[in-house]
Amino acid sequence: MSSFGWMIVLVLLLTLLGSGALLFITLKYYWGDRGKPLPDREIRRQKREEELRMREKQIEYAKNHPHTPRPESFWDNTKK
Repeated sequence: MSSFGWMIVLVLLLTLLGSGALLFITLKYYWGDRGKPLPDREIRRQKREEELRMREKQIEYAKNHPHTPRPESFWDNTKK
């Protein structure tokens, strides 16, 4: 077989290998360990409430610890 024929065979083999790897990763991602069914209504409600509590804590922390910007001077690198 000529060198051109070997290049075509090599390209086809690499294409098949890449497609197989992409297919494997896709199947593993969507139907593997992460492929759990959707949570039911009660679990979603609990997660939502937990997220809202965390946001309340973040807002309270931000109110109690306000942001202190740096001074306008480029050479002064201290917070006040």
